[in-house]
Amino acid sequence: MPWNFPIWQVLRGAIPTLLAGNTYVLKHAPNVMGCAYLMLDAFKRAGFPEGVFEVINVAAEGVSKAIADPRIAAVTLTGSVRAGQAIGAQAGAALKKCVLELGGSDPFIVLNDADLDQAVKAAVIGRFQNTGQVCAAAKRLIIEQGVVEEFTRRFVEQTRQLVIGDPLSGETYIGPMARFDLRDELDAQVQDTLAEGAKLLLGGKKADGQGNYYEPTVLGDVTDQMTVRPGSIDHYRPRRAARSGAGQ
Repeated sequence: MPWNFPIWQVLRGAIPTLLAGNTYVLKHAPNVMGCAYLMLDAFKRAGFPEGVFEVINVAAEGVSKAIADPRIAAVTLTGSVRAGQAIGAQAGAALKKCVLELGGSDPFIVLNDADLDQAVKAAVIGRFQNTGQVCAAAKRLIIEQGVVEEFTRRFVEQTRQLVIGDPLSGETYIGPMARFDLRDELDAQVQDTLAEGAKLLLGGKKADGQGNYYEPTVLGDVTDQMTVRPGSIDHYRPRRAARSGAGQ
């Protein structure tokens, strides 16, 4: 299971599985193993029998052994396309049921007759909720020519108002990214895209101070040939690429 919603992602899979009379073995992302053991303790304290909900802390080889184990009846993964390809292939080789929820590059399309107040509000939430670290987040803005300038102006201004800070504060909307390497990779992608001719509308750099924070970033004039292009980035990032569309 992934790190972006380390409690909810597990519970939404574990609860229906357990209610159907099955057991559940969790292999969590390595940077949120504390959450895995927290849930294991919660299930034990709730009175679940030993072995009904279990946690394993293994590397890729251990995952492969678990999938091949005859006691495992089915496999599910929420994560990257690359991880999904590997897990799906192994589950298929073992003739086991497999459910994959992978990363995407979802478009957010705004036509000339759209209610811009509602569209901008939805676009900001759709991109930047959970610091943009959501697999189903809107990754690209495709705007019809008739409203692109006004929509972009409003979108940038609303994004500029997002508060960066302590994730435990109720006023914070943009918290730290999950890992420093993800932030550094994002920054490299943004800088490469700007060098390729994209226009920086907002942000575009690491936030000052401690922690792996990245400023909410909006890129304009993005083309399919650039580093930040449709389908090119599979991780979850607080970054938005926007481009205009000539027609519907």
